[in-house]
Amino acid sequence: MKEIKPISTSIQTELSIRNESVQRIFNFYKNDIFYVNRRYQRKLIWTIEEKQRFIDSIINGLPVPLILLAESEIDGKDSFEIIDGMQRLNTINSFIQGEFSYNGHFFDLNTLVESKSLLDAEELTQKEPILNRKLCEQFSSYILPLSIYSFTDSNKVDEIFIRINSYGRHLSRQELRAAGTLENFGDLVRLVSSEIRTDVSHDDILNLKQMKEISITNTGLDYGINVDEIFWVSNNIITKEMVRESRDEEIVADLLSSISFSEIPATSSTILDEYYGLKSSTKSEELDVALRKIGSNELRSQFISVYNVIRQIISISGVNFRDLLFKDNSQRIPRYFQVIFLAIHKLMFRENKEVNSYTDLIKKLGGLSNQINITEGGNWSATNRSTNIDAIAGIINSCFRDKTSDPATFKWLTEFESILMQSKTEQASYDFKQGFTRLDGNNVFDEDNFNKIILTLTAIANNSPRSSGYVCVGVCDKRKDSLRIKEIYGIESQPYRNFFISGIEHEIPSIAKDLDDFFRQLIQKIKSQPISDEAKDYFSKNIRIINYFDKDVVVFKTSSLDTPMIYDKKYYVRHGANIDEVKPENYAHFFKSYSK
Repeated sequence: MKEIKPISTSIQTELSIRNESVQRIFNFYKNDIFYVNRRYQRKLIWTIEEKQRFIDSIINGLPVPLILLAESEIDGKDSFEIIDGMQRLNTINSFIQGEFSYNGHFFDLNTLVESKSLLDAEELTQKEPILNRKLCEQFSSYILPLSIYSFTDSNKVDEIFIRINSYGRHLSRQELRAAGTLENFGDLVRLVSSEIRTDVSHDDILNLKQMKEISITNTGLDYGINVDEIFWVSNNIITKEMVRESRDEEIVADLLSSISFSEIPATSSTILDEYYGLKSSTKSEELDVALRKIGSNELRSQFISVYNVIRQIISISGVNFRDLLFKDNSQRIPRYFQVIFLAIHKLMFRENKEVNSYTDLIKKLGGLSNQINITEGGNWSATNRSTNIDAIAGIINSCFRDKTSDPATFKWLTEFESILMQSKTEQASYDFKQGFTRLDGNNVFDEDNFNKIILTLTAIANNSPRSSGYVCVGVCDKRKDSLRIKEIYGIESQPYRNFFISGIEHEIPSIAKDLDDFFRQLIQKIKSQPISDEAKDYFSKNIRIINYFDKDVVVFKTSSLDTPMIYDKKYYVRHGANIDEVKPENYAHFFKSYSK
């Protein structure tokens, strides 16, 4: 097993136990004191029923588990990083805000000074029927036990989290693996899995308030990501209960390890433990060498490219993955998904091919389960995996041709969706425009709008010396804009979460000869902007037009350079959706912050 070193005796002296009321906890929450490190924290996955049971325990004065926090400084202010208790803290605060009821009644917002101030400011709305005030007061005065650590070394936080969760209390096997490693492979699995579930975030450190925007939810909650819409569940590859247990990450881990090695390896729960370093073997080192050889970014790119081909197959076929392959239900769907994924990967990246005909490919895959033999049991041999991968690759090979297109094209479907979802938790780094023309029906290129796009790109880049972000054009973040586009041009937008992808192709006839001509115009317009030559060069090289379900979207990327970006002889930064000029009297602080 991985060596576990004794915790430093200094930790005990850095530990304090204290009690805080629910009201005080809500005050901390309201003032953005609680933070979550997604590098090791679990998803927010409690059902409404689980949340209601926890609230019932508090109202009835029953004991609840200790909440573990670490004192830290985040964004220049004293904060608490949640080590254990994220679900409980989120449940308390979401109940007060009226996100769910208790016995059919909602928390009385007039009970607390903090919630009443939010009610008066119209930041919260009182839902009805209202819970009895006495019960609300009992709930608010309940004393929660907190254990708080004061650390100067973040590695100690990691160590304590791993120790707490290594006992397996309510954790699945995959969550135990993730809790026990902070290495490259574990990070890569977490990143790719998050992209597929679409619960991605711009940063690993998030305020607890932001977590609900990317939480995995069941029916009955009007926020987060509906578990039934997640790829694995909607395609009947695994159940939603399996997603709760992180079984989707096991599939991703199996696939990433398989494409890392030159030969397809066997797989089992024990082998995954070895990859994560939970069991003593050479496999962890071998995988690490393979990862460094290919590169984590390249592996992720290959994975997402194959995944998007499979999504295209499913979209065009009009049926989900299971129904495409099977005429009846199968208990081993994950293994069939894996061999098809790896067969497509073999053709795309081992033989450098691309799909020639999705129609033919769908026909070949239809009912394919009858033509292959996948073994049962916990240990899936390398021989059986390789035999089936080769067989499927042979069957579908005629649907592929030698690669001629940009390989990056295949990964942008998921990349684009990740940008949309990341904007939920880091608004300052993302912006969306419905198009390059105004919605007044005149079909004239809006120069002021384009100037604002470039200004926004410079402001995002200036937020920090490691800042990056995107401006996407052809995306409506308001329903009314997509309806106006339909009224003017007669086109339907493609919905995704709370966004409506309208594309920009309907604008082209009035402002350019074709899409290529329009792209050249955009480059020329960038060159004429009042920005440095370095910024012009960067923006020109980092603009692309992507196709999302037949909608052409222009994606501008920005990133901080060696020095802050200037726009029309001034410096700007972005706070939320607002762009603020850096005043000359603040230049010293601005440049000092940028140089850190």
